[in-house]
Amino acid sequence: MEKTNGNKQVTFVGKKAIRKGLHIRQERFKIVRKIVAHMTSESWQNIPHCTSLYEPDVTDFINEFKALRENLPADKKLTLNTLMLKVVVEGLKAAPHLNAFLEYNKINARGALDIVEEINISMPLKIDDENTITVNVQKVNDLTLSQIGEKVLEIKNKALNTNLDELYFQVAFRQSMDDLRELKVIPVLRRLYVSRVGKDKVHPLSGKAKKEYYRIPESQRLTIEDVQQGTLVVTNIGSVTPNSPVSTPLLEIIPPQVIAVAIGPAIEKPGVVAEDGEKIIKPRLFMPICIAFDHRAFDYSAVAPFIKKLDEIFANPEIIREW
Repeated sequence: MEKTNGNKQVTFVGKKAIRKGLHIRQERFKIVRKIVAHMTSESWQNIPHCTSLYEPDVTDFINEFKALRENLPADKKLTLNTLMLKVVVEGLKAAPHLNAFLEYNKINARGALDIVEEINISMPLKIDDENTITVNVQKVNDLTLSQIGEKVLEIKNKALNTNLDELYFQVAFRQSMDDLRELKVIPVLRRLYVSRVGKDKVHPLSGKAKKEYYRIPESQRLTIEDVQQGTLVVTNIGSVTPNSPVSTPLLEIIPPQVIAVAIGPAIEKPGVVAEDGEKIIKPRLFMPICIAFDHRAFDYSAVAPFIKKLDEIFANPEIIREW
C-alpha cells in the first residue's frame, strides 16, 4: 500500500472479495462529505418519501425571463436559479404547511408539525472543483427578486474567505452538543473518537492560523448560521447539467424538514398548443421539477396548492416583473 502526500489518498491492490486484484486509488471522506453522508443516510432510514415529478411548459416563462434580463441595468444581474428560488417561495406562501419541521416518535406514534413563518432555503453551492456545500439563504419570504440575487452573491463571496474544514468542524461540534442534550451519548462518543483518532482524524485550525482566520469579520466569511439547515432544500440540477435531458425523480428530505425540491434543466420537447382555435404540436420547453415530501407529515392534498401556484406563474409569467 502506498500513501500519497497531503490529500489523504492511497493506492493499493485489492486482496479480498470484489476488490481482489484491482488497482484502487482511495479518496477518504473529508468532513463536509462525512456530514452529508450522515444526514442523507438518516433521511433514507427514517423518512417515508413520497415524490411527484412535475413537468410544466415553461416556454413563455423562459422567454419572459430572457426579456427581463436583457433590459436590466448593467450593474444588475438575474440568473434563472435566483428566479426559480423566488418561484418556490411564492409556491410556499400558497402552501405554508410545506414550510415546516416534523416531530415524530415512532414508538408511541405521536407527532407534531411546526409550521415556520420564515422561509429559509438550503441550497447547494459549488465553491470550487472539489467542494460543494449547502448554504442557508435566510428569510427569502421577505426579499424581492433582486434582493434574493444579492443575497446569493453575498454568500458566494463570503465562501471564498471561508476555511471549510474549520467551519464544518464547528458545525459537527454543535450537532454533537445538541445530541448530548438529547442523551445520544454513544453516537457522539463514536464520532468524537473517529474525528480525533486514526485515518479520518479531523484537523481544525489551531495556534496562529486559527487566530488569523478568526480575525476575518463574520460579515466576510461563512458562519454556522450560513450553513445550518433551512426549512427546505431547493437544488438546481439544471445548473450542473445545462441542456441535458436530465430529471430527478427522487431526492432525499433532510429531517426535520418535510419537503425538498429539485429543479431540472428546461428541455425542448413536442408540446400541444392552441393556435387559431386549433390544437397543434410545436417545440416547447419543459422543466422537470421533483417535489418530495414526508408522508408522515401530510398527504398529497397539502402539496396541491403549491403546484397550483406554480401553474399560475408559468401560465402568466409577466408576474415576475412585479417581483
